[in-house]
Amino acid sequence: MVRSNKGFTLIELMVVIVIMGVLAVLAIPKLTDVITKAKIGEVPIVLGSWEHAQMAYIAEKGGCASNIDDLAYDKPDSSKWFSYAQTGDSSAVTYTATVKSGRKVGNFTSSSDGATSTITDASVVTHGKGAFTKYLANF
Repeated sequence: MVRSNKGFTLIELMVVIVIMGVLAVLAIPKLTDVITKAKIGEVPIVLGSWEHAQMAYIAEKGGCASNIDDLAYDKPDSSKWFSYAQTGDSSAVTYTATVKSGRKVGNFTSSSDGATSTITDASVVTHGKGAFTKYLANF
């Protein structure tokens, strides 16, 4: 009686499992880094919109809007990952983006330093990257 062996040996299966494990170890950190970068990509867009609204207000009124409701700016209250807040007075205002309480963006939590954008009444803009420095290279 002739017996035909079809299938993989235990060694071949173990080699495949080791290769898949190595690929997973290399790919998962890269994937999570890309996801974090995508989420943080929201921040410069929102801060840029706020900056444009402040600049328009400064051009029209001669000083910064100390109340965000005075701006022609639709506040992003619906952000899933970040909270935004404005502080300051008519000479300079700062808009800050921080991770929402109870959320986590990569390794960042609500206690992480947020990104900031400060505008003076002379229309000078200063950016602070906070803890997001790696992800906000061009900000």
